[in-house]
Amino acid sequence: GLSTMIDPPRRSNSPSTLLHDTNDRHSQRTDFREEEENGEEKDFDDDDDEVELINYSSPMRKRPPPKGGDMACASPNILRQLRQYQNIRKVGGTECVNDVYVRDPNTKGKETRFWFVGKMARCTGTVSTEEALTRQINLLQEHACRIRPVELGRSFGRLEFFVAPGDTELLTSQNDPGIGLKKVVVASDDGEAMEEKVSLLEVGLNLEIVTNRGVGFHVIRTEDGVVPPHLLG
Repeated sequence: GLSTMIDPPRRSNSPSTLLHDTNDRHSQRTDFREEEENGEEKDFDDDDDEVELINYSSPMRKRPPPKGGDMACASPNILRQLRQYQNIRKVGGTECVNDVYVRDPNTKGKETRFWFVGKMARCTGTVSTEEALTRQINLLQEHACRIRPVELGRSFGRLEFFVAPGDTELLTSQNDPGIGLKKVVVASDDGEAMEEKVSLLEVGLNLEIVTNRGVGFHVIRTEDGVVPPHLLG
């Protein structure tokens, strides 16, 4: 019949087949032995391999810590500043709080867009608004670029910050002319000098969390933070 005309499968001599041939004695032997020069076999010493495996760590764990010191954009720092914000606000109320906005560098004139990035608290008796913002500038900039990567991401390090009185988001959204945005000039002190000057206990942040499908909260103002005439009334 037709079946008798078909040759039986032949063993291939290719290396790939030999490696997977369970009937071949060479594939069944354990490759943990090596031959000495005199032809005798000895146990393979795999101590070095064991040490190498024990000391192995994922390359992801070797990443350097984020830049910014105690104001690097990392969960412990964000949570610490949130606790400080709550503590300061609990004692001083809204008078110790400012709403923080960042000017969108891609807009200008009477249609300048300002993005809300969070709330800042400070001990008003010992820390100025400029010092509080400068002390936390790295965390503020990092967070602003993370929540608005398209609009702000390319301007990291050059962002301009504005503040409004605390808890005035509603009035600001209603274009109340009495609520202006004031530009805060970052102090010229270097990071180490500011760390010595302003304690972590004296400043805090409650950073914005974007939950409305990434839309975020922003207002339209002039470049100086004033409500433009066409939005009044």
